[in-house]
Amino acid sequence: MSKRLTREERIEIVLISGECSNRVIAADFNARHPTRPPISHATVSKLLAKFHETGSVLDLPKCGCMKTMTNEETSVAVLASFSKSPQRSTRRMSLESGISRTSLRRILATHKWHPYKLQLLQHLNEDDPDRRTEFAEWAKQKLEQDPQFAQKILFSDEANFYVNGEVNKQNHRYWSDTNPHWIDPSKTVGTKKVMVWCGIWGTKIVGPFFINGNLKATGYLKLLHDDVFPSLCTEAGMFPEFFQQDGAPPHYGCQVRAFLDEQFPEKWIGRRGPVEWPPRSPDLTPLDFYLWGHLKAIVYGVKIRDVQHLKQRILEACAGISPAVLLSVCEEWEKRVALTIQHNGQHIEHIL
Repeated sequence: MSKRLTREERIEIVLISGECSNRVIAADFNARHPTRPPISHATVSKLLAKFHETGSVLDLPKCGCMKTMTNEETSVAVLASFSKSPQRSTRRMSLESGISRTSLRRILATHKWHPYKLQLLQHLNEDDPDRRTEFAEWAKQKLEQDPQFAQKILFSDEANFYVNGEVNKQNHRYWSDTNPHWIDPSKTVGTKKVMVWCGIWGTKIVGPFFINGNLKATGYLKLLHDDVFPSLCTEAGMFPEFFQQDGAPPHYGCQVRAFLDEQFPEKWIGRRGPVEWPPRSPDLTPLDFYLWGHLKAIVYGVKIRDVQHLKQRILEACAGISPAVLLSVCEEWEKRVALTIQHNGQHIEHIL
């Protein structure tokens, strides 16, 4: 015996439609609801046709004037749109639909949809977990000896910011009512960009410094010698105790390592450094797990006109970061060190 679909069941069918055939959708729906009479592919076809034609899953009134679209119908249309294109931003959706971003966020929140982060992580090699655990245990020991140790490290990194509103090494959003737990290895190419070097030292942002062209070991050494290290001098004569960099090829040049041996004897962290930096570990550096994402959110709050405008936005965003926030970032790093040990050196970003 056929049974009339409820409003919630109709919404469910629209949300699971995607690119599947009507028969597959019907079979999927019937499997989800084994206690109700099954629906046919013809029912699915009629419902989706109605939704595409009217923007609603509700039946049209049989007589009288057509009702105006209700908030309920708007919600269904919004959820269906994000279901088909989960990486669409609320800004773009607002422009296309005419619905304010505030209303979009309210609809998504009401139905418990969240902007899940798409983590740009690399696959760990066989011995990577052991190397990550070794580094985390070293950091834990240092923190036990000196609770302020995290604030005495100058963490550093580079990232490419793009004029079209993208930045590599950073997170994207995936709107869904369930966490997809997925990883995206893609990166933006073929557009104007600027490479940025930044550092985090305790409650200070070091930089940003802009790099022209591709970064090589000679250019990186010049950057450290002429710009970065001179900027570290303070009136109190303080200097970072440790310097950290990842294993990028420009960081591995013989002349770079020799220079760091002079500036930070036995106290720099990196590939083949006195303290070995574990490869493929963006979840352990504050620039990856905090700074680049924060800068992107601020910088791309307006449409970027050109490279010069992009640089100015980056400078302003860095200047706006408070010492209190950076102190919290150091505390977050300590938490991640402990979690890395707890999870035997596996990536931890997706479980935070």
